[in-house]
Amino acid sequence: MGSGPTSASAAVFRRRRVAVLLAFVLMTISVLVTGRVVNGSDTSRVRTVAPVASAAPSTAASAATPPTSASAAAQPGAAPTPGKFTFAAGRGPVLGFAGTIRRFRVAVEETVAAGPAGEDVTEFADEVDATLGDRRSWIASRDFRLQRVSESAASEFTVYLASAVTSQRMCASGGLDTERFTSCRLPGRVIINADRWRDAVPNYGAPLSVYRAYAVNHEVGHQLGHGHEACPGGGRTAPVMMQQTYGLRGCVANAWPYLDGKRYAGRRVA
Repeated sequence: MGSGPTSASAAVFRRRRVAVLLAFVLMTISVLVTGRVVNGSDTSRVRTVAPVASAAPSTAASAATPPTSASAAAQPGAAPTPGKFTFAAGRGPVLGFAGTIRRFRVAVEETVAAGPAGEDVTEFADEVDATLGDRRSWIASRDFRLQRVSESAASEFTVYLASAVTSQRMCASGGLDTERFTSCRLPGRVIINADRWRDAVPNYGAPLSVYRAYAVNHEVGHQLGHGHEACPGGGRTAPVMMQQTYGLRGCVANAWPYLDGKRYAGRRVA
């Protein structure tokens, strides 16, 4: 009788121990499996999120940095437009010695400024100022002074630097056919052909700076009321109002209406 209960208790104890061991084994397996799944998920999430997280500071930095002129040009609508002009800002110095101030503006076509040998509007304005402010230019008459003003200011005329195509179109609007080669003047508009400004003409026989000064003085001369003049003879100095772009006809290139303080002119021609 005494041996029966003891054997039964031992059997129950063994069954409970086996159950506990099985439960422990199952819990351990569950923990290991769960741990692998969680770690795998975290790794996957990090790999997916990390590039986005690293890109975020770059995006914020680019938004906070003002675009450069190059990046602005690459944006939609920023490409230079044929026939559209940029005007020189501000006022230039008063050019001359006496007389009423006659005001003018300066503008450069966007496509000209953006070209391989582009002429910035400020550079062009400075060169126009330097030419018209020279003592040999039209101010030597002492009848008037000249001053460049901004686009919004009242002015008598505008000096345009335009592409061959645009200058042809502008000149044709006033009945002048330049064949995309020469510059022209219409009332209130002095139109300089950018090809001539860049390359002058073949066999001109003088530096580009001389041709540029000639082109400005010649067309502004028309604006001031002067007509074309002829070469006075072989080897002589060409009058500034001679059509030097079409050839010098034996004369020597000249950019100035006043030489040695006196008006230099040739015979008036049609």
